[in-house]
Amino acid sequence: MGMSLRKKAFISVVGIVLLGVICYFILPNFINLSAKSSNKMIAGGILCSSLHDSDEYIPVMNQDDISSERFQRPSKELPYSNPYTFKDFGKDNEKPPMVAKKFETAEDLILAYYGILREASNMVGYSGGCGTIGWSGLPYPYAFELLTKATQKEMLFDHFVDSFNGIGYTTLLKLLPACAPPDTLPGTKYYMVEIETITGAKIKNDQEYPQGSQFAYYYGLIAVEKTPDEGWKIKDIYYIPEDFLCAPMHSWFYLSDAVVQIVYGDNLKLIDTIDRTEQNDDLISIYASGNGTNYRFDFVRLTNGYDILLHESILDHGEWKETSLLGDKWNDMKLTIENSQLHQAI
Repeated sequence: MGMSLRKKAFISVVGIVLLGVICYFILPNFINLSAKSSNKMIAGGILCSSLHDSDEYIPVMNQDDISSERFQRPSKELPYSNPYTFKDFGKDNEKPPMVAKKFETAEDLILAYYGILREASNMVGYSGGCGTIGWSGLPYPYAFELLTKATQKEMLFDHFVDSFNGIGYTTLLKLLPACAPPDTLPGTKYYMVEIETITGAKIKNDQEYPQGSQFAYYYGLIAVEKTPDEGWKIKDIYYIPEDFLCAPMHSWFYLSDAVVQIVYGDNLKLIDTIDRTEQNDDLISIYASGNGTNYRFDFVRLTNGYDILLHESILDHGEWKETSLLGDKWNDMKLTIENSQLHQAI
């Protein structure tokens, strides 16, 4: 009898272990399938994972000069200069087209999009503010109309508006040309943007104490397309949430000089020396040389202090020409539409 009980106990333990092993290998696949089935959106853009997701730590030069204040405090920079507001497009009736203007440049289109959204808010059921904010939901149809018709079919208007839930104010902080891969179709351009949003926590009941407003920052890419009849339109928007607690405590990914030295020098063996660094506001250009070639690496510094690589260039007969040097292994170091991390939608 005792032997039989021991056998049953042994079989039960083995069964539990096997079940655990099976779950270990199979469950992540189900989770991934579920995650891919519906992309989370924020502020009209697809929310993506961080470009760098690693616990690797490598000592970097000038470590003692790195101040955590750079990474853990929002900057006091002014909003990106924008000539557009919602009042430039608002009309008495809601009959389409909401925006009659045909945008002749991609930059003008993006400025109009964020100029409209700056005065939009979707705070019903969220704390923050003390009454109607801006033009409330009136600007959203105007912003939605600046998307391509194909994008509007893929993302319904209600889904677009819901992506702004809890956002009471949106400010454009940065707008810069981004790298366009060699196979980019004619009439398509990419731009790096950074936005600041003022958000509020969701209210669960009427008796809940209001939690006030909060700031959230996102950066990412906007793909714009020139249409035959309507001029420039927005095709895709990808946002990456900014973190204020990661870089000062972990790794080297967000230090421009460290990226150039470790990636292009220690690993790719392309550069021997960093010749000089030039900084103009939030734009950082690092000039380096190696093997008889001169290089320039252009970074943008975000509100959270991260340096994000935008362009790689080689000096060719006195002119800087855009290139791609990272390969598959280091591709995620650069903000580009080809970045695999950018398409890991949350």
